[in-house]
Amino acid sequence: MNKLTKNILIILGVLGVLEALSFLGFLFPPLNQIVFMALLAATIVIAAYNLENGLLIVLLELIVGSKGYLFYLPYSDGKMLSLRLALWSALMLIFVVKLIAQLVKKGTRSEYLLRLKKFIFWRPVSVLAVFVFIGLLSGFVYKNGLANIFLDFNAWLYFLILLPAAALDLKIEKLKAVFLAGASLVAIKTLILLGLFSNDFSFAPTLYAWLRKTLVGEMTTASGWNRVFIQSQIFPVIAYYFFLFKTAAFKNLAEMFSRKNWLIFILSSLFFAALLISLSRSFWFGFAVVIMAALIVIWRAYSFKRAFLVGVWLLSTAALGMIMIVAATPKLIGNLDNQLAGRLGNSEEAAVVSRWSLLPELFKEIKKNPISGQGFGASLTYISSDPRVIQNNPDGRYTTYAFEWGYLDIWLKIGILGLGAYLWLLFVLIKAALIKAKKNQGDLYLGLAAALVFLAALNIFTPYLNHPLGIGFIVLSSCLICKDRVY
Repeated sequence: MNKLTKNILIILGVLGVLEALSFLGFLFPPLNQIVFMALLAATIVIAAYNLENGLLIVLLELIVGSKGYLFYLPYSDGKMLSLRLALWSALMLIFVVKLIAQLVKKGTRSEYLLRLKKFIFWRPVSVLAVFVFIGLLSGFVYKNGLANIFLDFNAWLYFLILLPAAALDLKIEKLKAVFLAGASLVAIKTLILLGLFSNDFSFAPTLYAWLRKTLVGEMTTASGWNRVFIQSQIFPVIAYYFFLFKTAAFKNLAEMFSRKNWLIFILSSLFFAALLISLSRSFWFGFAVVIMAALIVIWRAYSFKRAFLVGVWLLSTAALGMIMIVAATPKLIGNLDNQLAGRLGNSEEAAVVSRWSLLPELFKEIKKNPISGQGFGASLTYISSDPRVIQNNPDGRYTTYAFEWGYLDIWLKIGILGLGAYLWLLFVLIKAALIKAKKNQGDLYLGLAAALVFLAALNIFTPYLNHPLGIGFIVLSSCLICKDRVY
C-alpha cells in the first residue's frame, strides 16, 4: 500500500466517524453542538500551527459538506450557523493575523506577500471582484432587502479563500489525498443511501429527516427508484476526469486493467455510479460535454488508438458502476434503463416545467438593467410547478432571489459586464491549464481544464459558479495552474 492510498483510507475513516457523529448529533442535539465546537477549536489550533493543514480541512469540508451544515450551531428563530462559515471565518482570521505578523517582522520579504505577488491571475480575479462589489452596491440602490442581499451575496465571499490558498506553498500529494478521500466519501455515501432508501429499512424516515436537516441534498422516489442528489456530487465527477486522463497514458488494455491500476478502475466506477444515481440532467449534460471533448483531445494529443482505449475504459467503468447500483438495490433490475431514459425524456416533470416557466420572467427582469444588473438580492415572481410550492401556494406563484439558470442569475445580479468578467476568468484558467498540459504532458492540468469546462456547462442549468462548491474549486484550480505553485 503506497503512502497516498494509506492517507486516503485514514481520511476516509475520519470522515466516516464524523458522518456517524452528525447523525447521532441530529438525534441528540447537544452532541452536535459539542462536535461543532470541537471541530472549530481543532481547526483553529491546526491552522495556527500550520496554515496549509487548516486550509486542507476547510477544503475537505467543502467537498463533503454540500451546503455546509453537516454540523451546525443553532441560534435565534431556528436559524443555524453552518460549520462551513465557522471554519472559513477562522481560517481567514488566522491568515490575516499571520500575514500581518510576517509583514511587521519581514516587511516586503514576507513569504506570504511574495507568493501572492507571484499569483498570475490577479487581473481577471480583480475585474470580477469589481463587478461583484458593484452588484453589492446595486442591491442597496434597488432596495432589494438586507436579508436577501446578504443571503445572495455571502457565497461570493468564498472567493477570499484565494488569499491564503495563493499565499501558501501547497503540496500536491496532500491535495490529492484530501480531494480523492472527499470525492470517495461522497460517492460511497450516495451508494449507501440508495441502498438504504430503496430497501425500505425502518429507520429510513429518520435518516431522511437528518439529511434534510443538514441540507446534504435531495432524496425523492420515482417508479421504484430512489434518487439521491447531493450537491457535492460534482466532486466524484471531477475526480473521474482526473482518472480518465491518467488512463490516457496507458498504452494497451493489459496495462490499463493491470492489478496496480485496479484501485483507479474501481474508484472510477464508483464515481460513475454516483453520477447515475444523482439522476441530474445537468450533471449528465456537463459530463457528456467534457467526455466528448476529452476523447477528441486524447485523439489529437496521442492517437486514435489511445482515444479508443480510453473509450473502452469509460464503458467498462460505466458497466461496473451499474453493477454497483444493482447490487445496492436488486429491485432496480429491469427498471434501470427505463428510469434513466425516462429521466432524459420527461419534459413534463415539475422541475423542468418550473425551470422553463422561470426563463421568460428572468429575461424580463434582466432587460430592466442588462449592463450593470439589479444587484444581489434581486427577486422575481413566477409560476412554479414544484409540489412543495403548490402545497403552500395553490396558484403556484413563487417569489425568490435564487434561480436555476446560473448564467442568467449572474447576469441579473452583476450585469452583462460582470458575467463577461467571470467568463474571462474561466477562459484564462482553462487556456492556461491546456498550455501547461501540453508542455508537461500531465493528467493534472487536463483534469483541471476538464473540471472547469464541466462547471461552466453545468452552470447553464444549475448554479454552481456562484456557490462555494464551484467557487472553491475555481480558487483551488487557479492556484494549481499558476506557475510553479505545487512543485
